[in-house]
Parts: sequence; C-alpha cells; structure tokens
Amino acid sequence: MNTYASKNLESFLDFIRESKSLYKQAEMNEQEANDETQDILHKIELENMKYHKLAQNAKILKEIRKKRRDAKDTMTQLQPVNDWSETNSHIIKDLERLLGAARKAEKNTENRIYTCRTDTPTERTTTK
Repeated sequence: MNTYASKNLESFLDFIRESKSLYKQAEMNEQEANDETQDILHKIELENMKYHKLAQNAKILKEIRKKRRDAKDTMTQLQPVNDWSETNSHIIKDLERLLGAARKAEKNTENRIYTCRTDTPTERTTTK
C-alpha cells in the first residue's frame, strides 16, 4: 500500500489554510450583501416606486438575503476550525515541520538501491 504520511498531513494543512481563506471570503460576501440590502432599502424608502418596481426590488432583496445567509452559514461552519487553528498555531507549525520531515524520509526511500557487501553471487543455482 502506497499511502504516504506526507499526503495526509498536506491535506490537513491545506484544509486549515483553505478554511481561513473561505472564512474571509464569506465575511466579504456577507458585508457585500449587507451593503446591497441597505442600497435597496434606501431606494425603496426614498423613491416613489410603482408596484412592479417594488416587486422587482423584493425579488432582488430575496436573492441578496439568500446570498447573505449562505455566507453566514459558511462562517458559522468554519468558525470552530479557525478558532482552533488560531489557538493552536504552534501545533500547526509543528505539523508543517513534520510534513517536511515526512517528505524527506519518503524521498530517501524512493530511490534507494542496495549495494552488495560481499562477493557472493546474487543468483543461486539449484540442482535437481
């Protein structure tokens, strides 16, 4: 079985890094949705709109609120992972060092060759 420790460690560390990135993206998406919501609400408040225009804005507002909810859900799901990674940054650094050591060990075992220590032939003949 060729499962390398480095692949599993790398996947975990990538997950930690990606969760931070996804969380920041979700924060920006939530803020953008909040801003769009405020724009629509101010437009409704300050402009005299006909029924059709109000209905269009309501549909747009519904889509924006869904986008905001998705962003908040993402943030809620990733918050524990980000909290753990911030609290345990020293462990993440240790895991990165472990990843380097595992890759080095794997590289050393990939291309190894055996050098005979004696002059004994490697192929033995059998007699019947």
